[in-house]
Amino acid sequence: MVLKEEMPEKDKEFIELLNKYERLAFSVCYKITGNYFDAEDMTQETFLSVYKSLENFDGINPGGFITRIAVNKCLDYLKRADRRAVPVEDEVLVQNSSCVLSPEREMIQEEARYQLLDTCNNLKPPYNEIATQYYCNGKTALQIANDSGKKLKTVQTQIRRAKLMLQKKIRKEDLL
Repeated sequence: MVLKEEMPEKDKEFIELLNKYERLAFSVCYKITGNYFDAEDMTQETFLSVYKSLENFDGINPGGFITRIAVNKCLDYLKRADRRAVPVEDEVLVQNSSCVLSPEREMIQEEARYQLLDTCNNLKPPYNEIATQYYCNGKTALQIANDSGKKLKTVQTQIRRAKLMLQKKIRKEDLL
């Protein structure tokens, strides 16, 4: 048995994250999968990924980092689970048509992407630039900070404010 003092620093950090965020990850996984046993499996997959990517983790917002991994793991699992399901006769056509996006669905997704980009661009500076990079281009706060030369905390604050502005604009548009 290895004593905690003899463990590498990475393992100590991982154990701390596991102890602190295991319930959060399980809750997220359970909410998404709706199945206790699948949630257990996805929680385990989540922490396996956390361990593998610990060197790349900047240490900021570990709960968000773990939650994002958990959500992605669960969504990937649900996509795979849909493929493994054995459809009944009447559902075969419906399931096959849902695997490939119909032109209508593809158009709706494209329109949603365009509206998000347009809404992000209509924010006041510097929030328009931050929102576009974060929500449309999929960059992390750390990547945005490195690219722009801003402090990470500044970028995180701007992302939070941009999110609030986007929520207000989108709610306002939904009411119209």
